[in-house]
Amino acid sequence: MKSAAKIILLAFVAGLAGAFVFQQFLSPAQVNEIIREVPANIRQASYTTDRADNESTVRPFETPADFRTAADKSIRSVVYIKNLQRNRRSMSFFDYIYGREGASSEVAIGSGSGVIYSKDGYIITNNHVIEGADEIEVMHEKRTYRATLVGTDPSLDLAVLKIDAKNLPAIELGKSSDVRIGDWVLAVGNPFNLTSTVTAGIVSAIGSETAALRENFPLELYIQTDAAINPGNSGGALVNTDGELVGINSSIISRTGSYAGYGFAVPSDIVVKAVEDLKKYKYVQKAYTGADVAEINEELAKRENLKDLKGVFIQSIRRESAADKAGLEAGDVILTLNGKHINSKSTFDELLTYMSPGDKVLVEYRRNQRIGQTYVTLENILGNTDILNSQSALSEDDIHFSDFLGAEMRKLTQAELEKNGLKYGVKITKINKDTGFMRKLSDLKEGDIIVAINQRWAGDPVAVANYLERYSGRIQIDILDSKGKQNTLRYRFQ
Repeated sequence: MKSAAKIILLAFVAGLAGAFVFQQFLSPAQVNEIIREVPANIRQASYTTDRADNESTVRPFETPADFRTAADKSIRSVVYIKNLQRNRRSMSFFDYIYGREGASSEVAIGSGSGVIYSKDGYIITNNHVIEGADEIEVMHEKRTYRATLVGTDPSLDLAVLKIDAKNLPAIELGKSSDVRIGDWVLAVGNPFNLTSTVTAGIVSAIGSETAALRENFPLELYIQTDAAINPGNSGGALVNTDGELVGINSSIISRTGSYAGYGFAVPSDIVVKAVEDLKKYKYVQKAYTGADVAEINEELAKRENLKDLKGVFIQSIRRESAADKAGLEAGDVILTLNGKHINSKSTFDELLTYMSPGDKVLVEYRRNQRIGQTYVTLENILGNTDILNSQSALSEDDIHFSDFLGAEMRKLTQAELEKNGLKYGVKITKINKDTGFMRKLSDLKEGDIIVAINQRWAGDPVAVANYLERYSGRIQIDILDSKGKQNTLRYRFQ
């Protein structure tokens, strides 16, 4: 037994000795990876190795800045917003008898984030965050404020609120025109009235480059980012690495309601213009040329014999519009606005977004391979340079041109309805004197208001145009002419 134990012990010692000899003299060379802290002066840098003359040099290249500075500067400027609706109790028979009112309470139907625009209490958020609210609450640093709605622009998905407060930590404004694809940005939100959430990402696309992904979003001028923007962060801030506002977070692409890699923000340059207009006029003053322009692609360039893909192509021009008065024609290619090159339709639209009715813009264009210049005095949606308000406001969907009728028609503004004592009405704003069916109806003039057709109220210009284009037989059109005189016109369409 002792002999066997000695043999086992000798074998164990021999094994250890053999392993030591192999490790020291016979095994291939190995490299041990050492993990150590990066010195403070070269943190946040990555490295590449360039080999030249058999010597290697370490060369740092730029990577993200320290996001803490940007977060610290912007977090306090982001607020939590609650959308409240009144939940009214139905009245019983005895309530009616004794004149008691039904009890009501406020219920939160939605929430989101907002950004402090100025120290005196102006707040920016999304229109969809506060849409349909009876009351709006803003919560900031453990304080709750009742907010007044200053104005909205649904097409931009923006809303401006006002709270009674002073010396608020307003966010520092940056220029979205300086933002480039690949820039680092932070999305800052306050989704649950907790500590603000901050996510980081890069700018993925700008303008029309986002169109294929945005599906049915209303505007082509978004900044696309892969920084996570979850629903509660809507209305929050998109900031650069200096903590400056470059956009208002608005939308995500998702089929589940959760973040899926694509978020969109309204550029800050557009936001500032919209906010100042809403503060001053309660309505965003949008400028139009009266020209319908299209993106130039290879197919359009080949069809119209264009030499390159630069600029935007004028497909049509509304008669007596700003573009028509400036001498522009269908078939022209707009190359620059005020010296800024136009490379896409979204660039053209964006530059107009910064302007107001009455502004003069220098347009450089190409016609039959010749370069020309002209000044265009921009107009509002009604075709003049007046300042509009909520009573005189219309959207682009409220104006319709029918090629068949050769006429342009639009809804009446709220001010026009009240002035004429009407509930509905469609105004004839332009009639083509050379082509189109409406020029044959001699009793209908520019400026006339179509009140009803065959005793049906007329309130939608598209519906009116479709009805007139398709109708056959006797027709009765009730109008209010430009002098305020009521008249009934009767025709037979064949």
